[in-house]
Amino acid sequence: MQQYLDYEVNPGNNVAHGLPRQRLAVLSPIWRGPDLRLEYPDGEVQTLVGWSGAAPGGPCELQVFWTRTEPAAPAVALAIGGDSGVRTFDPEGPAEAAQGYPFLALANSLIPAAVLKVIGPAPQPAPRPPLLLM
Repeated sequence: MQQYLDYEVNPGNNVAHGLPRQRLAVLSPIWRGPDLRLEYPDGEVQTLVGWSGAAPGGPCELQVFWTRTEPAAPAVALAIGGDSGVRTFDPEGPAEAAQGYPFLALANSLIPAAVLKVIGPAPQPAPRPPLLLM
C-alpha cells in the first residue's frame, strides 16, 4: 500500500505565492534533520534548511524522501520543510541573500551520503504495459 504525505506552503516572505496542498507519494524512508550541506559541481556550497512560521519565520526540520508524480515517472529526491517551505543560503554570505522555495528536488549528485543511507537508491518506475495494436 502506497504511503502519502500532504504538504502545503503558506504564502509569505519566504515563498510569496505559497504552494497549494500537494499529496506526495512517499517511496522510501524519510531522512529528517536540521539542515543539509549542498556542494555543487562548480564549487559553490549552500546550506538547505526547512522554514516555518509567519514572517520572519525560522528554521524547522528538513525532510528528504523519494517521490514521483505518477507510477511510470522517474523518482526524485524531494526536500521539504515546514509551512513556509525551505531556504538555501551561503553559510559565509549575508542572511539577506537567502532564497526561499516551496521545496527543492535534489539531483543525485547533491544527495549527501548520510541521506542516501536512510532513503536508499532511487526506486524504479512501475513497468508500462505493452502497447497493443489491433
